Amino acid sequence: MLTWILIGLVLGAALVAFWDSIKNWLDTVAADWVERELGYGARNRMHKAVAMVNRVMQKVKNRAVIYTKRYANDLYFDKTTIVCETGIENIEEDVRQEIAKQGTLVQEFEYRQV
Repeated sequence: MLTWILIGLVLGAALVAFWDSIKNWLDTVAADWVERELGYGARNRMHKAVAMVNRVMQKVKNRAVIYTKRYANDLYFDKTTIVCETGIENIEEDVRQEIAKQGTLVQEFEYRQV
């Protein structure tokens, strides 16, 4: 029994550590094989399943994506991904409630260049 628990923990840790590589492989190589053998509909269902798992993995990794404009009139955004290095218990209670209620936390800042 203890052996199976340890094996599960090791596999879970490997999944979290290498998820981006696994996801890319599933979306390309494995999806091509599924489409060839089972059809286009099966490939779409596989992509949906991978996307759902990816959403969970993003929450496990505590990632935040920030979109900024360099200038107010820019037509494009700069995308920055930040990995949170603190546990959820260290975040203020009102912020946790906002995230739980809406699913995301959006903060908008306006800045002026001097």
